[in-house]
Amino acid sequence: MDNSGGFTTPPPPPPPPGGEGGAGGPGLPPRGIGEILSTAFEIYKANAANLLMIVAIVVVPLTFISAFLSGVVFAPETSTEVVFGQEIEVSSQSAAAALLVAAIAAVIAVIISAVLQAAIMRGAAQGSIGDQVDIDASYRWGFARFGSVLLISILVGLAVLVGLLLFIIPGIFLAVMFAVAIPALVVENRRGTDAMGRSWNLVKGHFWHAFGLIIVTFILVAVVGGIIGAIGGAISDNWFVTWIFSSISQIIVAPFSALVSVLLYLDLRARTEALTADGLRGELNRAV
Repeated sequence: MDNSGGFTTPPPPPPPPGGEGGAGGPGLPPRGIGEILSTAFEIYKANAANLLMIVAIVVVPLTFISAFLSGVVFAPETSTEVVFGQEIEVSSQSAAAALLVAAIAAVIAVIISAVLQAAIMRGAAQGSIGDQVDIDASYRWGFARFGSVLLISILVGLAVLVGLLLFIIPGIFLAVMFAVAIPALVVENRRGTDAMGRSWNLVKGHFWHAFGLIIVTFILVAVVGGIIGAIGGAISDNWFVTWIFSSISQIIVAPFSALVSVLLYLDLRARTEALTADGLRGELNRAV
């Protein structure tokens, strides 16, 4: 009640999720699957040079090492044998060499995944709010968080693997529920199981939305990667040519996958929180 005996006007209610965010500007809107994919494509086009460079810096040298070792240093020995009157080439490789190549390839894949996920998702988060994608800043952040990204990747991977062994469906379920754990680390600086818990809570209640987006993105990426790989295979089966086209495939599809992951994370937050571009920018700055 005010001094004149009347009643004071109650304060306005807080803005709804995805609505106006007050001083922070308009809230980020929830998006459908088609909108997320088209937005990812638009951000990709606007920041293509920097996003592609972020991927290439890691992918090109590390995949070359893997391809050189498997295609030259530990290349299978080829011999010619006659079968039913026809000469055919037969490749053979010792079990020890095969295991060593596989182990090196696995280590390189883990390094690429951990560093690249942090760096490219950091750049994708910047691009999603209209900020310029900074290559140097993305990699400084990525290397600084290498251990955290690696830990989350291992924890999620183990959980999904166990789920896949339990009749596959639990593994798919867990993969979807933990799909935005890395973006939670990138944006909110959440670590380990905290990032996984954040992902679980965001996806909970929107499982089919997240699942549908992940499946559609997987199909798009697989088709593009398959086409590029097929072109390389049609040109030559030489290890160097194979490496070139494999690298091109990863460089092209990785930024899009990262953008979709970040946009899914933001979309899930927009459905439950009054998240604004300014608020997101502040979180990114605090996570440096």
